[in-house]
Amino acid sequence: MDTLTLIFLAGMIVFCTFTVEGISGFGSTVMALPFLAMLIGVDKAVPLLSALSIILSLFIISRSWRSIDFREYGFIVLHVGLGVPVGLAFMDHLPKTYLLGLLTAFMFFTGIRGLIALRKERGVSETPVKKSLLDRAVLFGGGIIQGAFSSGGPLVIIYASKVLTDKSAFRATLTTLWLSTNTIMVAKWTFVNKVWTPGLLEILAAVLPFIGGGMLLGNFLHNKVDQHCFKVLVYSVLLIAGCMLTFNLLNQAGML
Repeated sequence: MDTLTLIFLAGMIVFCTFTVEGISGFGSTVMALPFLAMLIGVDKAVPLLSALSIILSLFIISRSWRSIDFREYGFIVLHVGLGVPVGLAFMDHLPKTYLLGLLTAFMFFTGIRGLIALRKERGVSETPVKKSLLDRAVLFGGGIIQGAFSSGGPLVIIYASKVLTDKSAFRATLTTLWLSTNTIMVAKWTFVNKVWTPGLLEILAAVLPFIGGGMLLGNFLHNKVDQHCFKVLVYSVLLIAGCMLTFNLLNQAGML
């Protein structure tokens, strides 16, 4: 594949998936990773998406920082932060196929669970949610997946969807989390792994206009989507991304 075709395909993937994240506050990495992995490989796709996610996060936070729930952010980032180093170690030493398979299972579980819960929903409860040991374990697992693939959203969403019932608070708080974790990981890849080859930097620079378009369109649509449709979108994104990762895993295994 020639360079221009690769850049165009990568750019369209970034535009579509970052539009979704501009609406929901997550989803770009889990949706883009299978396709970018086929184009440039997982080792390059993960740091590329993390760097692009930082740009999107700064844009969203600059426009909606007042919606950040700092108390919940602190609770989430504490437990996710403990899992990120474990995920980074897994990324370096464990077979990537196993981790992707685990991530896919979590996405299907979360998406189906969320859509079923929406059918039973009877308004928004104002009762404070107690932090259980399971909640803490789920967030820690999200940190592991975030450290390994910059895709910790599926597990974090299980908790966040319980406590962040307002769509703007949900997006702004999670975006602040992604900014924190991705900044740490990009620093690690920059100073320890030295992943930023001239070829990868060329792709990064070339897709910047695409992420710009996705940011603007996603932010516009976020303000137009009502609360219920927003929740349906969040869980549907997880299911779609799970299907994409399943396809990628089956393709790598030679079953397609």
